[in-house]
Amino acid sequence: MTNKMIDKNYLLALFRHDFSHNFRHKLNLVNLGLACMTITAATAVTSTTTAIAQNATSVIIPNPQNAIASIFNIKGEQVGTATFTQTPLGLQVIVNVEKLTQGEHMIHIHENGKCDAPDFKTSGNHFNPKDDDDVDNEINPMHGAHGSHEKHEGEKHNPAGDLPNIVVKKDGKGNLNALLPRLSLDNKPNSLLKQGGTSILIHAGANGNSTIPNVDYKTRIACGVIKKS
Repeated sequence: MTNKMIDKNYLLALFRHDFSHNFRHKLNLVNLGLACMTITAATAVTSTTTAIAQNATSVIIPNPQNAIASIFNIKGEQVGTATFTQTPLGLQVIVNVEKLTQGEHMIHIHENGKCDAPDFKTSGNHFNPKDDDDVDNEINPMHGAHGSHEKHEGEKHNPAGDLPNIVVKKDGKGNLNALLPRLSLDNKPNSLLKQGGTSILIHAGANGNSTIPNVDYKTRIACGVIKKS
């Protein structure tokens, strides 16, 4: 009876040992499998992230096109600069001026890349490409003579090259940051870098008021040829 009990106990212990050993072995295999799955998943995530990063890098917008103009008065003295940057919304224009008379000045883009002093008439009329939908070119082409006037004088006409007036402070300095949505620096008819060029021109005043005594507010007092930078 004792031998039978021993045999049973021995067999039970052996079973338990084998079961425990096999269970631990299988558990280790399961853990190993889970670890491999985790590594695989992590690798997949890393690969996906890398791919996304590479795709993001591949669609980076290239350096935008830029142009610049040095602005001179009738004496040939530089009184300012203008920078032009192509954006998805149009042409960003930043103007900084100095040594000008205090007050509000009209400022426009003109159709020719010339600025011959003292009257700057070689700059031509306001730049307004013919494909501009809101212009009747036969009636008022480019409205360079400030005819029936203009966004500065009651919103009657708004050529593509019209900028908001620039306000000059008492110290003679002023700045302007504006957007021209209908103009560009591309190889198109509405480009400031078109054949023949364009220029930026500042007038003596705005809204019928001159900043210079005994000088008409429409008088051209400063001009700069726009060039690619």
